[in-house]
Amino acid sequence: MDEQSLEQARSWATGIATHVLDLTWRAFDKLQTEDLQHVDLRQPLDQLERDLTSNHFMHINKLWSQEDEGYSSICPHHEFPEQETRAGGKSRPPAYDLAFVYTENRRIAWPIEAKVLQSPGSVAQYLDDVDKFVSGKAAPLTGQGGMIAYMLSGHEAELFAEIKRRLKQELLVPAASVLTCRAHKVSHHARVLAPRLQLHHMAMPCGAGYADS
Repeated sequence: MDEQSLEQARSWATGIATHVLDLTWRAFDKLQTEDLQHVDLRQPLDQLERDLTSNHFMHINKLWSQEDEGYSSICPHHEFPEQETRAGGKSRPPAYDLAFVYTENRRIAWPIEAKVLQSPGSVAQYLDDVDKFVSGKAAPLTGQGGMIAYMLSGHEAELFAEIKRRLKQELLVPAASVLTCRAHKVSHHARVLAPRLQLHHMAMPCGAGYADS
């Protein structure tokens, strides 16, 4: 991709960030109130993650269809493959749990990864996905991405404190007013082979106690 196209991708990702993050949060509100009581939270964590992201995507897609009338610069996608950092041979490309694909260049997406956390301290796999972003394997063409923690217990403040400790940096409050009221923080990361990264951390409560509230 030429430099002009790369700059266009970065500009698009920055400009659309608040919209896709707000859409993701409002879709989670729907998931929490309409579907969460029907989700088996005792199933294996990898299956629970697929269950939650699948339901989350359906609400994202429904809101997008209603509000954007089926057309905008984004198209929501579930399990979107990242072709830019695919290994050689017959290997399958890595896929994002949720993504918003740029309709004018479908090689480009605004990616979100999700992990189910049993407690605020159980962040090892969450941080593995953070490392994909920081290394440039995820979001290689843009400087934006998101991480969702579907929390089964604990408080978001505990989670953010643990992420802060493990990343060894402050987590910042997002600038957009529609996000400051959410359990949402931002970290920044320099990358060698990819644009500087702004990574959004979203703590979304999904435990049995939350479902009844």
